[in-house]
Amino acid sequence: MTHGKRKSPQKEANRLSNLLRQVLGEDRFPVDVEALAREVSRNNEDPIGKIVGGELPGFEGMLRPHRRRPEWHIVYNDDPRYRGRVRFTIAHEFGHYQLHRPPLSAQDYVSGTLERDCDFQCKPLRPSAWQDADRQREEEADTFASFLLMPLDDYRAQVVGEEMTVELLNHVTDRYGVSLTAACRKWIDFTDKRAAMVVARDGYAKWGRASKSALKSGIFVRSGIPIPDDALAAVSANARGFVSDRAIPRPAGVWSFSRGSQPVRELAMVSEFLDMSLTILQFDEDVDLRQIEAEEPWDAYDQLRSGRNQ
Repeated sequence: MTHGKRKSPQKEANRLSNLLRQVLGEDRFPVDVEALAREVSRNNEDPIGKIVGGELPGFEGMLRPHRRRPEWHIVYNDDPRYRGRVRFTIAHEFGHYQLHRPPLSAQDYVSGTLERDCDFQCKPLRPSAWQDADRQREEEADTFASFLLMPLDDYRAQVVGEEMTVELLNHVTDRYGVSLTAACRKWIDFTDKRAAMVVARDGYAKWGRASKSALKSGIFVRSGIPIPDDALAAVSANARGFVSDRAIPRPAGVWSFSRGSQPVRELAMVSEFLDMSLTILQFDEDVDLRQIEAEEPWDAYDQLRSGRNQ
């Protein structure tokens, strides 16, 4: 952990994004996060000296210190299955560098080698896999990466008022150079629509996320829940890519949540390469949220915590 006041991941990402805007203008996407990380860190006694791909079984990336001098290395998983996530992974590790690293100096190497363990080893974007001590730190690094690569004002300009479709998703992923999962999660986190996303494997949700308005209406996705037999991702399990170009209306009874079932528009993608499916659920806005304000809604941290016990 860095010394002094804890940095806000969103504010730190916005600060760097504003610097990029001043230097490169509005046409600065996708962000060259490698060049940014090197340039920003070179002003510190312990800069980022190397950013490389490597074999990291079970991990997407890591930030680790040089063992003989005050310097940090970012290593990302270069397995072909992870290539769509490389930019986000590097930004995530850069987030650890900016927010969480213990600053290193020559004093840490007086014996000739670094004796303390301060590696950051990061698993895939799967909250249920995180330990309690790592949960907040990983969420902060994800938030930093999201706001650095996809600044909210620019992202909102791309999608405001639009229903999520394959064409819109492709536009967003091309503009920012991120994966579908990262692009969807960004939308879920800021949209005022009732929506949720479900990442699943072998017929069960690995993790999920719901928008604030969806949470207030009792919609949240617990990791480990079975994917409904009539869900598009289950019915089209042998398909490749998106099942349809636009969300398909589904009747009540397909997806059920804490307050029962209701109609939903479903957009689903099946990936043989990653052995997973991604489903975006978009609900009608006919629920009066004022009638359920008395109940305490889950926030984003509650969503992450739910993965521990399911």
